[in-house]
Amino acid sequence: MKEKKEVKYPIKYAVMPVKENDCSYGKLGQECRVVANIVSKCYVVSEKKLYLGDGNYKTLYEVVFPYKKVCTEIEVHSEHSIPEFNIYSECTNSICVNQLFDSYSDTLTVVNKLNEDILYQEIGCLPYNDEFESNVGKLKMKHQKTLDKCKKFENCLKKRTIDMEITKTNSSALEDVIEKIVENPSEFYIKVASVLSYEEREYLKQLIENRSCTNCNNVSCNVEYHEKVGLDESLKPQGNNCLGWTNPELIGRKKVLMRTINI
Repeated sequence: MKEKKEVKYPIKYAVMPVKENDCSYGKLGQECRVVANIVSKCYVVSEKKLYLGDGNYKTLYEVVFPYKKVCTEIEVHSEHSIPEFNIYSECTNSICVNQLFDSYSDTLTVVNKLNEDILYQEIGCLPYNDEFESNVGKLKMKHQKTLDKCKKFENCLKKRTIDMEITKTNSSALEDVIEKIVENPSEFYIKVASVLSYEEREYLKQLIENRSCTNCNNVSCNVEYHEKVGLDESLKPQGNNCLGWTNPELIGRKKVLMRTINI
């Protein structure tokens, strides 16, 4: 294991992708898909604005995660990493992320959402046949085993990076809020919904006009996939009156919209 060196790069939390070859140790040296995400502190090497064709831009951050999982034919261990540069002053061991965080909890919220998306995408690729429900169950079990394995690695990172203090920015609180809304609107609206009471969330749900199974986030729903598409007897999208319908982002958006109108 490399000796840990002291460096003075800004430190933040970021979403660390875990690739397939990090979980199944028999696929050494292969570039594989992301199967999960975890929370990790990181060294911030640079940030840049990526201008888009519509006149807007998004900010990308070049980061290096302080520990990486190293798989060899003999063992699996975590190796300390710091930013490394070539003769052209290019960081050779960094990756780009579009979000940085000052707290573990904020990062974890995004990580959980991304991990849910991975599961939904995999379910969406399954053929719909007699074995669909059985295959979904197997896929969920496999996904959970991957998450459990990744959580152990995340907990290990938390212990090893406990001495890395998060670098606070000097921007005003208002600027921070505006930036979070503009760059990560989904995360902002989900946070709005999270602080509402149960009664208020239920009330706002009834005011959302475009409710349907296609925008429902209820992972415990047992209705078969083919029954969630199309229109019901009243020619409205399936699930528009479902008691189990939920979507924190849409609920948060409705709250903000109503607050804006009242102002």
